[in-house]
Amino acid sequence: MDREDASPFVRGVLPSWVREGSRLPDELCRKLPMDTVRAARIAAGVHLAFRGSATAVELALTLGQKTTVPAPAAPHALVVRRGARTPSARVLLPALPGECVVHVPLPDRAPDEVVKVYLPETVEVRVDGVVAVGGTLEPGPPQPLWAVYGDSITQGWSASEPGLAWPSLVAERLGLDLVNLAFAGAARGEVLAADAVAASGAAAVAIAWGTNAWSSLPTDADAVAQTTRLFLTAVRQGLPQVPLVVVSPLLRPDAERKKNRFGATHAEMRTAMEAAVRDFARINGDAQLRLVPGADLVPTDELADGLHPGDTGHRSLADAVAPAVAEGLGLVATAPDGRHGGTATRHATSHP
Repeated sequence: MDREDASPFVRGVLPSWVREGSRLPDELCRKLPMDTVRAARIAAGVHLAFRGSATAVELALTLGQKTTVPAPAAPHALVVRRGARTPSARVLLPALPGECVVHVPLPDRAPDEVVKVYLPETVEVRVDGVVAVGGTLEPGPPQPLWAVYGDSITQGWSASEPGLAWPSLVAERLGLDLVNLAFAGAARGEVLAADAVAASGAAAVAIAWGTNAWSSLPTDADAVAQTTRLFLTAVRQGLPQVPLVVVSPLLRPDAERKKNRFGATHAEMRTAMEAAVRDFARINGDAQLRLVPGADLVPTDELADGLHPGDTGHRSLADAVAPAVAEGLGLVATAPDGRHGGTATRHATSHP
C-alpha cells in the first residue's frame, strides 16, 4: 500500500511539531533558554492515534540524536496502548540514528476503538509516513485540546513509560487531546512559554511548576508569586475564558523546611504560589481559575526518587487533578477503573 502522510494521525503537539520536531513553535525556540529548547525536543505525550481494521502499521521514522532529559525509565521503544486501563506493548527501535521502517503490531479491538502508539522520548524522532497492514486505518477522532505547562514531574518523570504521566492519564480519562508543554529541569514560568499556551487554542489549561525554583533554578517566594501572576496574565490574554487549573508544587521532603540560597523554603514557595493564584482569581473575577494545592497529593512512598512520582504517584496526581479539569469543562468524570483511567460525559449543566 502507498505510504500516507502521518500528520493527521499525530496527537499531543502544536501545529509546528511535525515540521520542526519540537513541542514548541520554532519562533519561540529562537528566544527561549537552550535547556528549554532541548527539553522541548522530547516527544512527551506525543503519539499517533489510529482506528480501523488494520492488524499492524508500518511507521517510517527518522531517528535523531539522544534527547537531553527524558524520564529515567523511558524505554527506547514505541509503546502501543488501547488506553491507560490496558497493558501496553513495546516495539524496540534501532540503536543508531537514521531513517528506518518499524513494523508495529496492533492489538485486537473493535474497528472504532482508538489505539495509540506513543513515540520514544529517548531520541529525537520524526514520523515520515504511515502504511496500514492487514486492513485500513484512519485518524482517531479529534478531542478538545488540553494544554499543560510544567516541569519534569509534568513532563513525565518518573513514570515507567510514555502515556503514564499524570497529564496523559487525565487526558485519557476525560477524552482530551493533551499537548504536554512541560520541560524537565527548565520550567521557569517564562512569559514566552505562557504565550505558547495562550496561542494554542486550547479548550482547557493546567499549570504545574515550581519545584525547580527551590534549587536547580533557585529564586525566592516573592519571585514565584510574581512569576505566577505574569504567567496567568499572559495565558488569559490569549485564552480569557477557558478553565485554567493550577497545581502548586508537590511535597519535597528534603526542602519543605530547609531554606535555599535565597532564604526560601519549599513550603514558603508553595504558599506564595497558592496565594498568587487566589489573589489573581479575586482581583480579576476569574471564576474559571481553579487551584489544586499540591502538598498532600502524592505521599512520600509514591515518590520514586524523593522528588518525582513513580507510576503510583502519577495516578494519585491524576486522581486529584481530573475532577478540577472536568468541573471546568462541565464534565462528570467517572471513578477510575483500578485507578487507571475511566471515562467522562458532558454534564447537563455544563458551562457555555
